[in-house]
Amino acid sequence: MGLGRLKGKVAIITGSTRGIGRAIALAYGEEGAKVVVSGTKSNLCDEVADKIRSAGGEAIAVPCNVSKTEDIDRMYAKTLETWGRVDIAVNNAGVATFKNFLDMDIETLSGIWNINMYGTYFSAQRAARQMVKQGGGGKIINMSSIVCETGQIGLSAYAPTKAAIAMMTKCMALEMAPYKINVNAIGPGTILTDINRKELDFERDQKEIPLGIGQPEDIAGIAIFLATDEARYMTGHVVFIDGGYNIK
Repeated sequence: MGLGRLKGKVAIITGSTRGIGRAIALAYGEEGAKVVVSGTKSNLCDEVADKIRSAGGEAIAVPCNVSKTEDIDRMYAKTLETWGRVDIAVNNAGVATFKNFLDMDIETLSGIWNINMYGTYFSAQRAARQMVKQGGGGKIINMSSIVCETGQIGLSAYAPTKAAIAMMTKCMALEMAPYKINVNAIGPGTILTDINRKELDFERDQKEIPLGIGQPEDIAGIAIFLATDEARYMTGHVVFIDGGYNIK
């Protein structure tokens, strides 16, 4: 078990049925948070929530497609019905479609932007509205990426959404500061997940990244820190967790 650093806090984590989101949800549960597990597939939401509960934590499963604002509203309504407040919102849901720039089409481009950018924006907005209403501050954590700075072949649609999230985080932080709501973002480097498993060049990446390819659990630690009172004087930052990729 963890150290109880999030004991009693209510945390919503979008896209928490797989990969980084799942790792954060499990870590938050270990730290004593009341976790809302969210994703598009209800059976996977139930699976992660059950895992948290079986380890002695508290969790509910609430399916949600963040590209639909009505789903986001429903998720928050269920959370408030269950626990009455929201203290932490991790806006992690996202998709990454690897497709060459010359082959990109409007349907693929729109799909990526609807989930990554608009989904993050309106999930964060809904969290902020609730935190302002209840008072006492809060923590909003958005999920950017190292590719918002470095770029990558095949990610001409995905990378700009993560750059937008990085700038959006800064703007949100300025507006939310009077309410004592901290808004930060995490920028993962090369992390092995279901999204990129087929696209990674393991031999190359293990050699080129100083600390090699990361695991979802490597992101959970900073997600815990940003949700604690220890990060109360930190806002508007994108924290890159990339195994040293950016220092080459």
